[in-house]
Amino acid sequence: MPVTQIVVNSVIRGSELALLAIGVTMIFNILKFANFAHGEFALLGAYFALFFSVTLGLNLYLAALIGIVLTGLVGVCTNEFIFKRLRGMGGLTLMIAAMGLSIALRNGVRTVWGADPKRYQIGLGKCFSFWGARVTSTQLLIMVISGLSMLAFHLLLHRTKFGKAMRATSDNIPLALASGINVEKVIVGVWFICGSLAAIGGILIGMDTLLWPEMGFGILLPVFCAAILGGIGNPYGAVLGAMVLGFVEHFGLFVNWTNVISLGGIFNIQREIYIPTGYKYAISFGVLIAVLIFRPSGILKGQKGD
Repeated sequence: MPVTQIVVNSVIRGSELALLAIGVTMIFNILKFANFAHGEFALLGAYFALFFSVTLGLNLYLAALIGIVLTGLVGVCTNEFIFKRLRGMGGLTLMIAAMGLSIALRNGVRTVWGADPKRYQIGLGKCFSFWGARVTSTQLLIMVISGLSMLAFHLLLHRTKFGKAMRATSDNIPLALASGINVEKVIVGVWFICGSLAAIGGILIGMDTLLWPEMGFGILLPVFCAAILGGIGNPYGAVLGAMVLGFVEHFGLFVNWTNVISLGGIFNIQREIYIPTGYKYAISFGVLIAVLIFRPSGILKGQKGD
């Protein structure tokens, strides 16, 4: 496989992970707990879009928009009925509640839509070739939508009054309250944004591959790895970490590991050694362990996008 194809695949993977990693890091930054239900928000958004597009026959883009809004509202409802009530009990309690919510949402999706994989009704589309790499029109659309979503989030963060309130709240909640910022309103907005971004990520993953009930759980480890790699609590770090992880995963599958395992030829290994595709998540896990050991603060520690 040409190196340019690996680069394209890595960018697509990083684009999908980045949208989810932003939500994870925002929730952790403000509420100080790991939201293990975040992958299921992506799952819900993807299946909402599937319902409105395939079952009801709406245009996919309109169905996706409805699914994004509905998932954002689900995020707001989970905050109102679950996390807001548990907020004073500490991050561990909130994390356990998020794990329970994750299981409930995943099995709810399985009950309603079944366990069989499903797909959007998207044609094969055109295929473009450049410098030895091949990319479909759907993959180009994924990168464009992901890039525009991250640009919109950046503009929201820096060019709007609400974005400034978000940054102030993430820096210091007591000081934000003393400055007259409605922190509860900010938190509700953050939940809606995080749910919406997760839905966009889930829909893009569904467009690129398939939909199945375990999709949200399967993407959770790479998403948290990306957030931690970039610097947990930093939305720009989440994007950078997602891109780095996308490249690490794909080049990890591409590289011949014979020289590494043989310690540069000290041991005589005759055959080529490659990591099977099914072990891609193991690469994410290895990166996560290495980051936690050698640089737990992440790449962009302390830079919150100011």
